[in-house]
Amino acid sequence: MHPAATVLLLRETAGELEVLVMRRGAGLAFLGGMWVFPGGRVDPADASPAIRARLSQPVEDPAREPMHTLGGAALDAGTALALRVAACRETFEEAGVLLARDAAGNPCDPGRVAALQPHRPNVARDAGSFAALLEAEDLYLDVGPLVYWSHWITPSAEPKRFDTRFFAVAVPAGQAASADLCELTHHDWVRPAQVHEAMASGRIRVVPPTQLTLEDLAECHARHGGLEAMLAAERGRPAPPVLPRMIAAPGEVHVLMPWDPAYAATPGDGCEAPGGYPVHLLRRPSRVAIPLPREGR
Repeated sequence: MHPAATVLLLRETAGELEVLVMRRGAGLAFLGGMWVFPGGRVDPADASPAIRARLSQPVEDPAREPMHTLGGAALDAGTALALRVAACRETFEEAGVLLARDAAGNPCDPGRVAALQPHRPNVARDAGSFAALLEAEDLYLDVGPLVYWSHWITPSAEPKRFDTRFFAVAVPAGQAASADLCELTHHDWVRPAQVHEAMASGRIRVVPPTQLTLEDLAECHARHGGLEAMLAAERGRPAPPVLPRMIAAPGEVHVLMPWDPAYAATPGDGCEAPGGYPVHLLRRPSRVAIPLPREGR
């Protein structure tokens, strides 16, 4: 199971929350044709001394947003930091957004970020080149604004599995997002409050973690009244691991969350949060039905 990081890039337009989603190529073996958030697996380079030297100071205190293993033990600080670095690296590689500051501590100028776009393919081929790029440009990665949002694990029924941490952050002012046109073919800003409408119209196709995350974002934004207030209030939110199980049904597959009554009796790897799941998760559906492809189509 591969450790991975996913980023919820957020903005407000006319008071409405929007989040960046990107469409994976239809021919890809993993989630082909699905709309996803930017992200990917952690690379050894994300924990290297070279990248640690390019972190803005002060680095956010990880104790404010503790991460845990599936067994409930505290995740070591080095691994937690590597996850945040991977989140920033993948955001630049896949979406072209750079979460960084200059040597004076100022947010990276959007024009400068635009000039660095040709380096994205190099970072995709070699994660270690990200630290070299930051050093060459005298830039420092800004992991502090990332808000640890949630923790999802791919069901054991799937051949390719990821242990993924989700982070939320406001897109830096003036920066424009774009798909890498390699694994990702399109990008769009969607309003989480309209996720069901977008799914019903066929505008986007998403997997259950993406759907439930969009629902959670819509609810949080409505409750807090704005993006800045939401990110401030949700920092330190409980983020227990969610490891769904899958069960076959006529013409579809049901993806069961740990708070579903049938979860315990359903085969597959599982985990439960010590002390139960927080309210923001229990308000989400306990199962999601995914239609199976029809024969001949």
